[in-house]
Amino acid sequence: MTAQTVRIGLVIAHSLAFYRRILHGVRNYATNRPEWLFTPIATDLKSLELVKPLHCDGYIAHIFHRPLGLALKSLRRPVINVSGVLPELPFPRVISDHAAVGRLAAEHLLSCGLKQLAFVGYRTHEFSTERERGLRTVAEQNGVRVQSFYERNRRLEDPTGVWRWNAPLLDWLRKLEKPVGILASHDTQGAQVAEYCHQLQFTVPDQVAIVGVDDDDVLCELSRPSLSSVMLPAERIGFEAARILDEWMNGRRSTDKTLVLPPAGVIVRQSSNLQSVPDSDVAAAVRFIHGHAHEPITVADLLQAVPIARRALERRFRKWLQRSLLDEIRRAHIERAKHLLLTTDLPMSEIANHAGLSDSRNLSITFRKVTGMTPTQFRRQIQTHTNDLKQ
Repeated sequence: MTAQTVRIGLVIAHSLAFYRRILHGVRNYATNRPEWLFTPIATDLKSLELVKPLHCDGYIAHIFHRPLGLALKSLRRPVINVSGVLPELPFPRVISDHAAVGRLAAEHLLSCGLKQLAFVGYRTHEFSTERERGLRTVAEQNGVRVQSFYERNRRLEDPTGVWRWNAPLLDWLRKLEKPVGILASHDTQGAQVAEYCHQLQFTVPDQVAIVGVDDDDVLCELSRPSLSSVMLPAERIGFEAARILDEWMNGRRSTDKTLVLPPAGVIVRQSSNLQSVPDSDVAAAVRFIHGHAHEPITVADLLQAVPIARRALERRFRKWLQRSLLDEIRRAHIERAKHLLLTTDLPMSEIANHAGLSDSRNLSITFRKVTGMTPTQFRRQIQTHTNDLKQ
């Protein structure tokens, strides 16, 4: 090692995709810091004690229990916290906008025609209470009731990697009035809710639509059916945490205690991919629209698939979903485009082609009309590839 070596302790687990994406973001920042030497450290006190002799110059940590926070504080080195559990700890933080997560999930579930929402989470963890608050805000604006279930285990252990048998949750699900849309505070809980619905023989999403948080590919695909999830800006969290740590180690500590980043969007999978409306023709129309969102469908194509007079279908569509057939077609195309913008590096011409829009110009016009921003602005805002972050 040279005198210029800067040792960075990474106190972050590798168990979930959210953690690994944070580490990707840290790595992306470090491409311009060849002097950085990473030291992975398990998120327990014994591991932290073992690496003390290495004298790390700074730490990026996911601190989910107070003893770990106190141990890191005692090292008297810069620490950037990327956890949404203990806001009172005296470290700068980089986190997701958890209330916005709840709002996105509520808007998605209500767009499915649901009239009842529910939440599964924790009473005391900040990320959970904020996600519930966002959900309730949108629900109240739409006159919709929310029921909540809170994890009863009070131990401050890792709140995103615990999946244990939960008889009270099973009983709560059994008694919920249906149909209902449920936001789980993270994907582990979402997959657990889906599995309990499978055991109780509730159909998902017809009776119970489920949305998790984190977009963990393994958990979401393991779920039966596959789990819709709000994607968090995890790579950008890691990148920004590394940037702030770098500035602090070079004597430029920010006065802002918390940097809050917006969620990337809802990745829709089978667990919430149906319209919960009692009108079978409206539900069939929505299924056709979203099943063909990758194609340049028109209202005429829809009316061939759902043989009913256009005026009658328009009237019933507005009654249940408060939007027109053309609005829903446009919305489906844009949701498809958002997914591709989030998960691929495809150029705009190919995004347009795979999202049922004729060309990049049509994509740009339609995207701006629906979202208020261009596809490029959307991608730069929420996707965290290195080149975007350096701009």
